[in-house]
Order: sequence, then C-alpha cells, then structure tokens
Amino acid sequence: MKFTIQIKFEDGSILPLTAAQIERADPVSAATLGLTLDESKALLANIQKELVEFQFQHFVQNQRTCIQCGTRRTIKDYHSACFKSLFGGVSLRVPRLNKCACENDAAWSKSVKINGLANWISPELELIQSKLAATIPYARSTELLSLLLPARAGNAISTVRRRTIQVGERLNTDLHESSTASSGVNLSPNRNPVTAVGLDGGYIKDCRPTSIGSIEVVVGRIINKKSDSRSLGFVRAVESNQAAGHRLKTRLGECGKASTGVAVFTDGDPGLRCLLLSALPKAKHILDWFHLTRRLTVLKTILFGKEAIKHFPVEYHDPLTKNLESLKWRLWHGRIGGAINRIKAILFTLRLPTISCKRPAIRMRRRIKELLRYLQNNQDSMANYGRRYRSGQRISTAFVESAVNQLIDKRMSKSQQMRWSPMGAHALLQVRAELVDGRLDAAFARWYPGDPTI
Repeated sequence: MKFTIQIKFEDGSILPLTAAQIERADPVSAATLGLTLDESKALLANIQKELVEFQFQHFVQNQRTCIQCGTRRTIKDYHSACFKSLFGGVSLRVPRLNKCACENDAAWSKSVKINGLANWISPELELIQSKLAATIPYARSTELLSLLLPARAGNAISTVRRRTIQVGERLNTDLHESSTASSGVNLSPNRNPVTAVGLDGGYIKDCRPTSIGSIEVVVGRIINKKSDSRSLGFVRAVESNQAAGHRLKTRLGECGKASTGVAVFTDGDPGLRCLLLSALPKAKHILDWFHLTRRLTVLKTILFGKEAIKHFPVEYHDPLTKNLESLKWRLWHGRIGGAINRIKAILFTLRLPTISCKRPAIRMRRRIKELLRYLQNNQDSMANYGRRYRSGQRISTAFVESAVNQLIDKRMSKSQQMRWSPMGAHALLQVRAELVDGRLDAAFARWYPGDPTI
C-alpha cells in the first residue's frame, strides 16, 4: 500500500509538492502499523516548510502594498533568515522594501518584519525549551526535544542555555519594573489573606575557577488562606537587599492580602529575618521548630553515643539526660527563661572536673554554647509551639523546605550535581519558580499576545 499526503486549501487547490509518501507492505505487522517516529518527524517538517513559505510569501505581498495610496513598493534586495520552530527550521528570503513616494518621514528602505517574532524564533519553541531546561540539564533537554520532534535548528546546548537565561532575565526585569510593590497597592484580584511566609537558604556549587566555595541561594514561599502558594528565589550575591525586598513585596501582592500578624518563618538567619520584616513590618516572626530541635538532636546523639556512655558516670549522665529532656519540653512550650536555666545547668555539669576533659564533654559544651547564643539572638521569636501545633497552626518551615527541594535540589544540586555561575543560577531560578507555580505560560502569553500556541 502507498499513501500520499498533500496540503489542500478550502478552494480545492493542491500545492504542487507532496508532504509525504508512505509505503506499507502486506500483511500488516506491529512494526508497519501506523506512522513511525522518523516518518512523523519528516511529515511535520515538510508540512511546516510548505505552510511557513506560503504564509510568508502571502505576508510579503501584503506588505508591498502601501496602505495609504495602494502603490506596490519595489524590492531593494534580499537577506536570508531561518525561522526556527518545534517542527524544524525553514529558510526564507526576506526582502527589503523601498519606501513609497507618499511616505515622506519613513526610512528609505526597511526589511519585512513579523510583529512579535524576535530573531525568527517561534515563541512556542522558546517556551518548550525553557520548560525542559528548567526541569532537566541543558544537554538532556536538547536530546529529548530532538528525539520527539524535528526541532534541529536552534536546538544546540549553548543555544538552549542562552535562551533560557534570557527568559529568566526577562522575568527578573518584569518583576522589578512592576509597580505592585512600589505603589503599595495590591493589584492582584486575589484578596485572600496571606497566612504564612517563609524564607530558607541553600547552597549550590560555584563554577568560577577562582572560587573554592559555594553560592548561597535564598528560596521562599508564600501561602494564602486558600492554600494557593507563590514561590521565589534569588542568588544572594547577585540581588541586593533592596531588590530582594521588592521581589518579596511583589510576590506578596500577587498571592493575596498581607494581614496584620501574619506568621513569618526563618531558621534564625538575621539577614532573612530583616528581609521579611522589612516587607511585613507588622508580621510575627517565629523561629522554625525544625532547625531548633535539630540542634537538640545533635546534643542527644553525643550524650547517648558509646564514648559518652563509657566516660560519663551514671551520676553525671542521668542529670544531663533529664536536663536535656526538660530543655526540649520548655522550648516546645515557649518557656525561654526556663530553657536558658536548663542550658546553664547542663554547662555546670559538663564543667565538673571529673568529666570536663573528656571528649564528649568538650563536644557537648561547644554545641550547648552555640545553642545558648542561638536562643539569645532569637529570644523574641520563640513561640508556644505546643499550643500552635494543637490549634492546627504552622510551627516549622516545612512548606519552605519543599520549595528548596523543588527549586534547588531537583535541578541544581542533589539530583543533578552541577556547577553554576551566580548570574546563570539566578536567571534559571526565575524560570523554575514560574514553572513550579504554573505561571510560565502566562508570562509568555503576556509577551506574545494573541499567540494561539501559548
């Protein structure tokens, strides 16, 4: 059997070129039933080529006619261009038209341009490449796209990376140019009260040869009464405190109405705390219970380790155990004064001459002093965690930890070990945040209004 596929218009005319010819031998088997992947890619590429060439020629003919006097403009010269889309690249001869005699103020000649088409790249191709690059590595995204579609032109690894970073930079520019935060007015139709705001930090590897450290990334999440969330992320070395505050205020305005007394959570970092309270001066800052109890877990691990049990006599080990349990109970119920007294009691026991020189005692003293400083620095952020937990309120930054996992770990660190430049990581974070929130399509629809593919 032989099948011929041609392009036909409504008036019944058929283009002279055949889109595809497919042959199948009898009998039908699993391998010959339907189209193969290569055949479908070739078919899509041929249809795209014929359709684009016909549309462009029709567009050029319309552009040659002067809208004022109806005179046909003359063609000065041509230049070549390649229209790149998901269905392959199409080479075009783009004319440069001389101006009409009735156009006094116009330039002598100008190239034919299609509105909204930048660099002859399909917005749909740019959107799909950005989505894939924000989810998987650049190399794998190009491989996946080339495997399923005939998108050969404009699908190199460096090209995909450059386009994705440009999309992130455009998202970043749009956010900082918005007037939502600067005007102090909530422009979002979503008036649901914001119930929780949290910020947390993470680290990714630095690709710069002169750097031996990591890049600090700040990630946040805002949740309103209907559990709708808005994510944000930025590289701390790239964005100033003022710009970060603007970003947070804008995201707050998009998520809902920030009411008085909204709970904001951090791990106790002074910079993150100041950033949150600058955007929400009437908010209630709460120290994250998870980061607090993690310090107690380290102390408990040391106290019940083999070395501590071996070197600590029972008359010292039992009081340390009781004071540590009492310390956690007082922190859970927000009794900061009693908690500090228990820390002092633990330090007194660890300084006794019998055990003060033992290695577990030295380690515990160092950790307990760090905990004491941590509590003193965040004394006004302690809450009655037990009461909040029983009333169904949040006590930790678990909702922010999920944002860290979605924005950083799955793409930039744990799942995919990579090295990043600060600017590249910052731009990709903007794309990934919009993708996680399901708003990347809306951003492209705003940039390319009227595009039916977005």
